[in-house]
Formats: sequence, C-alpha cells, structure tokens
Amino acid sequence: MYNYISILKPRFIYSDVIQLSVLLIYRYLILISAFTTLIYFLYYALNAYYLMKHTPEYFVNESSGAKDVTILVPVYNERVDVFERVIQGIKNQGTRFVVVGDSSNEPYRSIVERNGGTFVYLSERGGKRIAISEGMKYVDTKFVLFVDSDTSIPVATVNEMLTHFKDNVGGVGANVSIRRTDSGASYSAEFLERTREVILKAMTVRGGSVMVIDGKCAMYRTSIVKPLLTSDKFRYHKVAGKIATMGDDQQLTAYLIKKGYKATKCFEVVVETEPPENFKQFAKQSIRWARSSYYYFLKNLTDGTAIKAGGFYAFEAISTFALPILTLGLGAFRLYISLDLLGTFAGNSFDTVLDLVMHPAILLTDRAIIHPMLDLLSLPGPLIFGSAVVMNVRRERVRTLAYGGLALIIIFFTSIYGFLTCWKQSKWMTR
Repeated sequence: MYNYISILKPRFIYSDVIQLSVLLIYRYLILISAFTTLIYFLYYALNAYYLMKHTPEYFVNESSGAKDVTILVPVYNERVDVFERVIQGIKNQGTRFVVVGDSSNEPYRSIVERNGGTFVYLSERGGKRIAISEGMKYVDTKFVLFVDSDTSIPVATVNEMLTHFKDNVGGVGANVSIRRTDSGASYSAEFLERTREVILKAMTVRGGSVMVIDGKCAMYRTSIVKPLLTSDKFRYHKVAGKIATMGDDQQLTAYLIKKGYKATKCFEVVVETEPPENFKQFAKQSIRWARSSYYYFLKNLTDGTAIKAGGFYAFEAISTFALPILTLGLGAFRLYISLDLLGTFAGNSFDTVLDLVMHPAILLTDRAIIHPMLDLLSLPGPLIFGSAVVMNVRRERVRTLAYGGLALIIIFFTSIYGFLTCWKQSKWMTR
C-alpha cells in the first residue's frame, strides 16, 4: 500500500515539503475550478430560464410622441446606397432628424436635405464622439434617438421605443440584426447578436439594466445625457492618456446607471445593420468590442456602477467577462502542474479502491478521475444555454449556427487579446 502523497511522480527529486505544497496548491486549484463550474452552470441556466420568462413590457406614454424626438445620425464615408436606405427609414418616422457629416459632405448633404433633414458639416475629422457632441447642439426635444449611418430602422421604431420610457428609464436600445450577405462573416455576426439577445433579455426580466445600450439605435432622455455629451469628458474621453474613439455607448449606459436611471432594451424593434465584409474585419470588430467591454467592465466594478445596477447585473457582468479569463488561467495552471508534477495511480484495483477509502484527498490530485468529472459537470450549462441560442436564431438557422461555431473560435482569441490590450482605444480599426 502506498501513501497518497506517493502518487506524486516528478521528473526531479523534490523534498516532502515541496511535494506537500504542490499537492495543496493543486487541491485548491481543483476546488476553485469546481466553484467556477458551478457559477458557469448557474450563468447558463439562468440566462436560458429568463429568456423563456421574457415578455414584452409596454408603458403608455401619453405625454410623448414622435414630435418629442430628434433623430441624430453621425456619418463618415458611408456607402451611398446604404446611407440612402437608412435615411428613408428615418424619414418614415415622422420626426425631425439631424445628420452630422464628419468630414463627409456630398452626396450625404443632398440626400439629407432632399428628405427634409438638417445637415451639419464638420470640415475636420473628429470621430464619432465629436460628431455626436456637435449634433446635440441642434437637439432641443425631450428625447434623442441615435442611429448609426449603416443601420436601417423599421417604420414604428420611434413610437415603439417611447412605450418603454417609464419614469425610471433613462435610455432604451433596439434589438439588432445583421443583414446577411454571401459572406460567412455576416452569419457569424448574426449568431453573436442572437447570443447577446439571450443575455440581455435575461437581465431585463428581473427589471434590471442591461450592460450596454447598443449605439446602433438608442434613445435617451435629452435632459439626462446632453450635459455629458456636450462636455469635454465625453468629447475627449481618454484611456491610458490617449483620446478614445470607441466605447461611447458603454460610457452612456454607465452614466445613466450612475444617475439612478434604468438602461433597457426594446426587443420588439429589430433594426438591421450592415455586416463585416469578411472574417478579417469581423476579427478587428471583435477586438474593438472586447477592448471597450473589458475596460468598462473593470471601471464599472471599481467605481460601484455594477453594484448600483443590482446583484443580477453584477453577476452577469462578472460571469460574462471575468469567468472566461479566470477559467483559462486556472486551466492552464492546472494542466501545467498535472503534467509536470503529478503522476497516476499505481497498483492493482483493490489497492486503488482501498486508497480512495483511506485517503479521499487522492480524488483531488489524480487527473485521471477529477478532470473528467469536472468536464462532465461542466456540460449541462453550455447545453442548456446553447439550446436557448438555437431557439433564438430565427432565420437560416443551420447556416447561422455553422458559422456561429467559427465565430466562437474567433471570439475566444480576440477576447483574450482584447483583454490584454484593453487600454488601446485610440483607433477604430474597421474604418
């Protein structure tokens, strides 16, 4: 019979103290891994459960209508055919709209003025933040709706989004869909949007705020956001000493929550935005999102915004952003110790069983048993969540899911890279 410490079979001769230390570290790694597996299961299961519980929430906003909304669109070198389609959808809302040309004049000016809008030309390229800030000088209505220059909105967008403005709501985002093209990247992008929809719906079921109101189509109370949008804090927002060009929508969402307002989504309004042209652009877009998301995740945790938004908001944020990095680090460290220091059981079956009874700590050291157990325990959560995502894919399901698998691989690497370089936010990358 052998002592359970004897299962350590290092390539070099270690002292008993080192062997005991390694065993202790490994035991704690396994326990932490088991805990993260449990959290992941709760994360996946709760998101799937709340997706099924989600029902549209309407509020009769009798005091506000289309006349109380100004639509603001920043544009920079957008494809003309796409821009014309976007402006037509905006015109159909029956509201006043302003387009800010960020060093882009014709033919955008002619298209806007022909459709009854106001065009503001900025001769020097300032970026989206400056364009939005300058455009806010022309907004004096109760609400402002931001629409990206590549995002088409359906006819009833304004009126539908207004129905979500209860007294405690400061901003409402639309549900985003990706226009499918011959490029597989468009299907990968659509898969990610449907995955995000599952998570964001879960967050709204309990009456909480979402992590971000997507800037592609977002409506806000003007009185709340105008002071921020016209300030240098927004116009020249800096990260690591450099002016940031991304994260404007996440900054706005966090600002609302800090002010005590709710940030929510109108999932019934589905807007359609242009897809990445190829997988290279998809990867760059993913890096940009990862950098911005991790930066604001860390910022919201440290300044109390996540806690103020509620316990479930904090749980979702930590599970979405922190757990993947923690799990990756734990897995790599555990694998290193397992391969470099730990051996496997020796002896006959009777000896092995007796050792398990006499020394149950062996279960916390032998990768031949504990690793498959952890892998098995980690399966139900992703299967439940994956089923929810599958049900949430509404068009061309098979192709979307197939390219969705490729999207997950790309996101895995771009998320790690984005996390490690989250301070680099001075370049837009996809324009």
